[in-house]
Amino acid sequence: MCIYMFSGSWWRPALTAVAALSLSAGLLAAPAQAAAPSVGFGGVQASPSRYTGPCPAAVVFSATVTVKGAARVKYRWVRGDGTKGPVRTVKAGTGIRLQDRRTFSRGARGWQAVQVLSPRKLTSKRAYFSVTCEGSPVVNTHRPPADTPAPRASAEVTGDVYSGPCAAPGRSLSFRGTIRVSRVPAAVSYRWVDSDGGPLGKEDLWFSAKDAPRREVTASRTFLASQSGTRWIEILSPSGKVLATSDRAPYSVTCTPPPARPTASVTNLKVDPAVFQGACTAPRTFTFTADIAASKPTTVTYEWLRSDGTKVPGKWEFKDPKDLTKTVSLGWQVADPSKVTGGSASIRITSPGRSEAGPARFTITCLSLALSEEKVVSPLPQPYTGPCPVTVRTSVKVTVTGGSGPAPVEYYWRYPGTGIQRTDISGTTALTRDWPEGSNTSSTTNLLVRLPGGPWIESRRIGWSITCKAAEPDTMTVSKPVITTWKRDGGECTIKNPYQVTAASLITAPKGMSFPFDVTYQWRWADGGYWHKENVKITGPGTHRVSHSWGTFRSQTGKIFVNVLTPTALKSEATEYAVTCDGKPPVPNTGGTVVSVTDAKITPSSYTGTCPVNLKAVATITVSAPTTEPVEYAWVFDNGRSSPTDQVDFPAGGPLTKTVVWDQWRAIESSGPVTGYLQTRIPNTAVSLPVTYSVTCT
Repeated sequence: MCIYMFSGSWWRPALTAVAALSLSAGLLAAPAQAAAPSVGFGGVQASPSRYTGPCPAAVVFSATVTVKGAARVKYRWVRGDGTKGPVRTVKAGTGIRLQDRRTFSRGARGWQAVQVLSPRKLTSKRAYFSVTCEGSPVVNTHRPPADTPAPRASAEVTGDVYSGPCAAPGRSLSFRGTIRVSRVPAAVSYRWVDSDGGPLGKEDLWFSAKDAPRREVTASRTFLASQSGTRWIEILSPSGKVLATSDRAPYSVTCTPPPARPTASVTNLKVDPAVFQGACTAPRTFTFTADIAASKPTTVTYEWLRSDGTKVPGKWEFKDPKDLTKTVSLGWQVADPSKVTGGSASIRITSPGRSEAGPARFTITCLSLALSEEKVVSPLPQPYTGPCPVTVRTSVKVTVTGGSGPAPVEYYWRYPGTGIQRTDISGTTALTRDWPEGSNTSSTTNLLVRLPGGPWIESRRIGWSITCKAAEPDTMTVSKPVITTWKRDGGECTIKNPYQVTAASLITAPKGMSFPFDVTYQWRWADGGYWHKENVKITGPGTHRVSHSWGTFRSQTGKIFVNVLTPTALKSEATEYAVTCDGKPPVPNTGGTVVSVTDAKITPSSYTGTCPVNLKAVATITVSAPTTEPVEYAWVFDNGRSSPTDQVDFPAGGPLTKTVVWDQWRAIESSGPVTGYLQTRIPNTAVSLPVTYSVTCT
């Protein structure tokens, strides 16, 4: 069909419209089950619904949706111009608020609605809007040049049928059409027409110069009773004259009646735990669950049937027609698991109708633990006399009996106190632990283990003795550091559960030296970091242990060594270490590091007067190059106080030396001098020289 349209010079761009109309896919669904999900809409609106003023202007479309009988909701916004928003998914519930924000740079009018795609397809009422931009034409007032040739229009449509339940809120059919224009830009006015009810409201489409000359449009209708008819699209002139008509799309809805009487069913019967393997020294509870569904509001009665002959009745009243499912449970406590190998339970509906599920079964496997051969496996023989440091390895054999496969076992060592660890043991397994020892010592430990649900079992004590005796050196030496790490609790390291890292070395003085004398040494890192200088008095020949400990809740790696400054310059070999927190390896530092912290001072350093008093701490930080992350630092004092952690940036192109100030500090009276220092923590450790202050309040 071809229609030629001519009009006066006032007429907006001539257009060609091709409308292809069809019922949306997926409507020939099988009849809904008794407990089919329900979807309801409310509060569909545009804000503002009418706008006049400067552009661009924003319009917010909102709606509420209530979905029962499903866990998730998949939806999208559909618009009067045929476009659709992205498909989104939210958690199902009551009164879920949905929003869509659109910005218009020129005048427009039309509508938007929410289209739920699952758990069932349904479209809300429309929210109509209009935007009038001051100084700009609206989309349906564009006028072409006077000599623009008249366009042509044609249309074709298809239809479909539906047969099934139409219970409230009804069954919706979606109609879809396509409008084409022969050129852009162009404005189109059109309306849907139904053989049952006649024309619907006029709607407008705007095709900009950048748009494709084709646009899909949609409509819907909800049926609560059987109905048949046709629906089509009419293209309208500004005065409302019909310029083109699509073919008619037939539709047919046959509503089947709901079941006359309510029914109920039970499914998804489970028991937790289904398998228990562990100590049988205490009662164990096994929980059965099942899902009951009703076809309409009713009272459902049911009973649990246990394998020991016990029957447990139950009842649930379904009141809300939109919420017709319920999970019911049964707890079965086995008082003495050592006398029961397992059990089962079924559930059956006694009214309305008959439905049964099960049985669901659980099994019990009783396990026992035994500990043996508690001993030191190295160094041997015991007691040990020889070069230090050494690593003491203790071992205890753990035997699990009663199971057919690996059993979960928890354990920890009681010295100096390790976190609880877990492992699977089948038969007999030796559990070991290494204890680094760097000096003369005598210590003991023991292992504690337990099965799930059982008590802790303690091994016999294991003792060892270490006497360090090395070959007499010609000169003073310092050994390569030995690194140990441990945590108070098991699991990954956190701020509340940091790794404790300790580095220990031995300084050995030969007989030929003049005693006593002081050794000045300093712990240093390969990245330029350092700790305070420290002293140890050497009173005679032999080995003297020095150590440094720190805590960390961040992943880190590094190399640490001892630098002896007096009475002779010595440097130990560097020892590598690595700590991984939260399963994330440390990120390599590609920037500069802190090389010094100098000029530390506190003012006033000595104060007498009214308290509290404002003090100021100042220090200078120098880095080797611009840093990739801020330098993190804090002031630490020997009275247990510290400043808040702060940061300072050293970006590319900036100075490599900066002075940091802490002046938000109100001090109270101190019981004598307080010593403190500034310590950097990231990207590496460095400290200032100690400084002191005292406060006397009058």
